[in-house]
Amino acid sequence: MELNEKIKKYRKEAGLSQEDLAGKIYVSRTLITKYESGSAFPTQENLEKIAIALNVKVEDLLSNKEKNEIVEKSFKTNQRFWMILSICFTSISVILLLLSIIPFYQYSSYDYSAVSYPDNPTPVHVTGYASIIGATLRVGNPISVINIVLLLLSIILSLLSFLNLNKRPLKIIKLCLIVVFVASLVLFLISFATMISIVNAPGFQMNIRE
Repeated sequence: MELNEKIKKYRKEAGLSQEDLAGKIYVSRTLITKYESGSAFPTQENLEKIAIALNVKVEDLLSNKEKNEIVEKSFKTNQRFWMILSICFTSISVILLLLSIIPFYQYSSYDYSAVSYPDNPTPVHVTGYASIIGATLRVGNPISVINIVLLLLSIILSLLSFLNLNKRPLKIIKLCLIVVFVASLVLFLISFATMISIVNAPGFQMNIRE
């Protein structure tokens, strides 16, 4: 017996008309008619309301075939969600990785090391482009290296989440992916702030430009 037939059966057993059932779940009688004729399938919310109104369990209303279809649909929706999320994680991680390596931040500083009075009172104006990893490693700060490792790990975990693995390993990979991605994002922001503080220090220079 399918859902539409069970709704009609349990409604009659409960002594309710279509109008009565419609009033209990706050929908139109026409929609109840469609449910009972099989021309429309209730949403999860309405299905739960119908079960409560008829004093039965949701599982009692569904046939084995319908239960399997709902589980399969839920699995595909969840799989599609994680696919989109993994693609986003991968894309963002790649962008942050490139920003960590490529010199993109233009700095302007003054070198006071050669200043002397009265012969050379003017500091040298230094401008150039600095990368996060280049600037932080220049002062011996490993934060950008740690960030790059986390970004690479995030990309690897994102790719692994596409594999057809068992439920438990896949769940662990997804959990690790979220933790690593968030950690890499936070660490990137800290690395970026560290780079700015370093390149704005007096006398900083990397690729000198006139």
